[in-house]
Amino acid sequence: MKVFNCILGIFSILGSVYCIFYPGITFLNSGWLVTVLLGAWGICAVFDYFARPKDSGDRSKPLAAMGALGFAAGFAAAVFSVLALFIPGIQLILDAAILGLFAGWLVVSGTASVYRAFRLRKTAESKAWIFTLILGVLVLFAGVYGFFHLIIMARTIGFLFGVLLMAYGVRLICSVFEKN
Repeated sequence: MKVFNCILGIFSILGSVYCIFYPGITFLNSGWLVTVLLGAWGICAVFDYFARPKDSGDRSKPLAAMGALGFAAGFAAAVFSVLALFIPGIQLILDAAILGLFAGWLVVSGTASVYRAFRLRKTAESKAWIFTLILGVLVLFAGVYGFFHLIIMARTIGFLFGVLLMAYGVRLICSVFEKN
């Protein structure tokens, strides 16, 4: 699992660099990006849940449920992305839904990062949890701001997508070095 996390973390960081430097193209292709990322995240979260021993304290049912929900949302985004190729009106609906979904995802991801940082603070011997806390708070504020300013969210979604991918990639790579 650690090798898989490391590889997915490296791909997330590389993808984040692309998203940051090409934010307009990122928003235009956001349907496909949401599909791939939600699907991959959902599969990884569910797989991680079943890969951990039952008596492990790190086995989280809410995270597995969020992963299953993320996979279902990724599948729905895939269906809408394919329909948008053939029916142009669906593209507008898809873009509006992606803005709301992305803002909600930022809020959920930021909240989960803050929660994880406080859990790490209790168990970790180092101060690495501070980095997770800072990123979680930034992502949470970006999500809340995005709900109230969808036009600005549309303009900056590529950059925010890149920042989120960067945080996710760094978090995955850092998880490789955690003790089990």
